[in-house]
Amino acid sequence: MKLLTPIQVGSIEVKNRVVSTAHSAFLDFYRPGSDGERYIAYQERRAMGGTGLLIMTAMHVHASSQIPNHFIYDPDDMAVKFRKIADRVHGHGARIISQLFHFGVQGKSESRDDLTPLWGFSGTISDAGEASHEMTDAEIEEVIDAFAMAAKTAVGNGIDGVELHGTHGYLIQQSFSPFANQRKDKWGEDLFFLKTLAERVRDAIGPEKVLGLRISADDFIKPSDGGLGHARLCQIASTMAGTGLIDYLNHSEGAGGGHYARAIANYRYPFGEYLPLTRGLREAVAGRIPVIGVGKIPTPDLAERALEEGDCDLVGMTRAQISDPDLVTKVATGQAHRIRTCTGSNQGCIDRTGSFPITCIHNPEVGEERRFQALDVPISIVKRVLVVGGGPAGMKAAEIAARRGHRVTLAEFGSRLGGRFTLLEPLGPASNLLTATSWVEQELELLKVDVQTHTAVDEAFLERFKPDAIVMATGAEPHTDLGIGDDGSIPLISSDDAAAGRFEDVKLDMTGLNVLMVDRRANYETCLVLESVVNRGGRVTLVTPFATFGANIGFTHLAYYRPRLHQWGVDLRVSTSLAKIADGQAHLRDGFSGEEDIKPFDLVVTGIHPRPRTDQRELFERFAPTQVVGDARAPRSALEAFREGDRAGRTV
Repeated sequence: MKLLTPIQVGSIEVKNRVVSTAHSAFLDFYRPGSDGERYIAYQERRAMGGTGLLIMTAMHVHASSQIPNHFIYDPDDMAVKFRKIADRVHGHGARIISQLFHFGVQGKSESRDDLTPLWGFSGTISDAGEASHEMTDAEIEEVIDAFAMAAKTAVGNGIDGVELHGTHGYLIQQSFSPFANQRKDKWGEDLFFLKTLAERVRDAIGPEKVLGLRISADDFIKPSDGGLGHARLCQIASTMAGTGLIDYLNHSEGAGGGHYARAIANYRYPFGEYLPLTRGLREAVAGRIPVIGVGKIPTPDLAERALEEGDCDLVGMTRAQISDPDLVTKVATGQAHRIRTCTGSNQGCIDRTGSFPITCIHNPEVGEERRFQALDVPISIVKRVLVVGGGPAGMKAAEIAARRGHRVTLAEFGSRLGGRFTLLEPLGPASNLLTATSWVEQELELLKVDVQTHTAVDEAFLERFKPDAIVMATGAEPHTDLGIGDDGSIPLISSDDAAAGRFEDVKLDMTGLNVLMVDRRANYETCLVLESVVNRGGRVTLVTPFATFGANIGFTHLAYYRPRLHQWGVDLRVSTSLAKIADGQAHLRDGFSGEEDIKPFDLVVTGIHPRPRTDQRELFERFAPTQVVGDARAPRSALEAFREGDRAGRTV
């Protein structure tokens, strides 16, 4: 299998073709004074799982690149952390590269020390609407020297090389893109900055260390707006490969901002969508340097095909290894069928990274590697564990408890496992999320968990079973109680029933119905239910008390939904509530003026949180110590449910 074969990258050999490319994770690694252990453990876990090459979270090289929640490194501080992370990943046979970047003209300066302005080449306006400072010749030289110093700090402390980050709209991409660089001096010449930078960094690290370059395969900007396009970017790749300075080429797409949602696509977009662009780059460099292929490559089969067909020389499987850090080991040991495949939800990873550390919707280990190691100790007593409820939380609790060696029974009242997650089945691309529960279901069978469906856990059951521990994952009950005046003149249905297209257990034809959707959650469920109602033919007015649509979903999903609200004909009313229902009409109250718009509707969908099912808790606690998890504890999303189930399984 080519995926598992070694490859020479510059002066080093990488043991296989699998790469974890740079991604935003645990940025406090670069904060002076932090021990960096959370990030080190995170990367070491992927090295333990067999990955060949790790490319680290991008490091800001200069104080003029300061942005919120990011840190400017201190050389002495980073020397210690670089040595530590290098030693740990090298101990597992992996190679590690430090990605270097400068933010350039993006964002705003308000978070910077002394409110220093954004630095750029031509005084352009940032994506946040702020004017920038046009760097002087001396300041450009200062930034180049900063790249060289950062590179020297990294490789001088055990890191195998550095990667220049020339995509996502950052300073390096700005340097060769007309939308950001209109200078008339030497720094405005084609590739002068990039070539000078590569020369200076190569001088700093020497010939024995690796120097990589990451550029966009397509910048998604029209030439009339200062873009370059795939063909010109291929020429840039060829030119840089021809300098002899670069040891490998990596890529992404776009120029930052709204382009991230397509560069790091969610489940709505096809696997390997950008491999044709990768092939274009590889053909352009003509075998002079290896090329890393990226862009939603979640399975080893697709990765192998990309290699065999000549799209690339190495494969970025970044989210795939967030989801399952043992991906390579499982492939190598004939256990590929047990890989926990990335769902493409983006809920735990990229959609969190602006404000929070990454996790994974169905791999709660992410970011908790140290804590899990402390919990992963042999059990002293094998317990008889009863898990009540077969949704994500209950399934996960059963899996982890069984993996630790307990005797586990999972009792589910319904006919199948999955809980409310099963509502995703008819919802188009979102049904891909069901791979999360199907994977756990497969593991339950392999772990010999006794799964009992159509099973009611009552006092008689508990008397017979005699559990040593109970995990209560009984979920939550959808309802239609909006807590408003309502004369019953308009039918109300829960968001669950709306998603399933049913009313009072009868199939509901929504074609042509005027539907009012009350959105008090502004989350992923709301968006999926809205889409389902539209696809079923409903004409939707959506009211939400929030100031914007989708206030609680990530940007990669918002990028899909926001333009479609208009296409779908949705009448969006933000900062608005449903005050009452009377005489077949809904009173929609503006949150600022208090004025009411009174409109008739055929149906109201109640987008509100379900109610936890906790009525059996007292009963369960009479028989054994009981942990409550998932929606029974607090109705939220599958991400929290999987995590709580995992914790219960580890601590039972």
